Amino acid sequence: MNEYIKKYVADKAKTCKVGIFGTGKGTPAAETFLQEIGVDEYAYVDNDESRQGSIFHGKQVIGPAALDREWFVLVSNQYFRDIRAQLEKIGLREAEDFIWAFDLAYYDGLFRYPDAPRVPDISVDDMDEIEGQLKKCAVVEQVAWFEEADFTKFEQELDFSREYGKGINRRYRRKMMEYYSVCKILGFDHWNAEDVYLDIAAAGSPFAMYLREKRGINAYALDLVQGAYKEKDYYLQEDATHMHFADHSVSAMSLQSAFEMFAGEADINFVRETARVLRPGGKVVILPLYMAKMFLSTVSPNYYHEGYADEGAYECIRTDCGGAVPLGRFYSVEKLKERVLDAAQKNGLSAKILSLSNEIVEVDRFVYLKFILILEKPEKRND
Repeated sequence: MNEYIKKYVADKAKTCKVGIFGTGKGTPAAETFLQEIGVDEYAYVDNDESRQGSIFHGKQVIGPAALDREWFVLVSNQYFRDIRAQLEKIGLREAEDFIWAFDLAYYDGLFRYPDAPRVPDISVDDMDEIEGQLKKCAVVEQVAWFEEADFTKFEQELDFSREYGKGINRRYRRKMMEYYSVCKILGFDHWNAEDVYLDIAAAGSPFAMYLREKRGINAYALDLVQGAYKEKDYYLQEDATHMHFADHSVSAMSLQSAFEMFAGEADINFVRETARVLRPGGKVVILPLYMAKMFLSTVSPNYYHEGYADEGAYECIRTDCGGAVPLGRFYSVEKLKERVLDAAQKNGLSAKILSLSNEIVEVDRFVYLKFILILEKPEKRND
């Protein structure tokens, strides 16, 4: 198991000094890994100046200022995103010069499949072409409600800077844009006590808690797994394709960077379940709606060729999410119609796609918020 990353690190240890970044509860993972590959000579690295110069587990503790390209580092700290930014700032490169000891399978996949295709770049011009094709099969509207000052005020009020790494997470703004968009579309200011909101695939998101505590919204978060807020009774471990909520009982739902991970037929089944639980006039907001010129199944390298890709999709490796993504689906226009738009129509839902102007779209190779899909259950007619 993990034989490729083991060989890589063992080879690096022959020419580099080895360090374990962290002297806390996570160190046994890195220590065990080094023991398994026969590396006995290493130092510990710690940001805590009071620990630097001391001996920990029989090894010297140094500060990060001592690191350079002659070192190979295993990060054994849960705050990997922060430490990665720190190491990159001094010139070290992930995978080549350092790894996270808690995600060995990811790196093993990288070295196991070095020639596997990567996710193709998707440009703004590509998005414009896709938008033209979408207009042939769906209602497409331009977003007119975005205002920078309004967004800044919302982001400050939301105050998710710690949870989403403001200042070190290059996608922080995009993530805040997702929540901003949901609030603008669903208009929570006009909700009443009977309205119910569901945040789907959101075990690790504080959004439902924010809506309850700051906005007085009857909000729930659903996910297949438990997460950071599992002590809250409104964070539910539940399959969004088979929810416990009664027919016509939910006012709205949203999925932020989640729908693309609904593997197999789960995206189609979710549309059907949405039609069951939504009240007349209820909406589900899906964003980003990931689109590409071809049907893509993007996967973390440890899931490559493991059977998670959609049939007929172009399977390719992504390197932006560690080893956490068995599937990240990018629809082609044809597949969006076949899998989602047709399913919505069949189940009595209308569909609308919102398009953000290119001036406010953040281009980051392939991960950015351009399209938003809204499915709506029609109001009852009084004939």
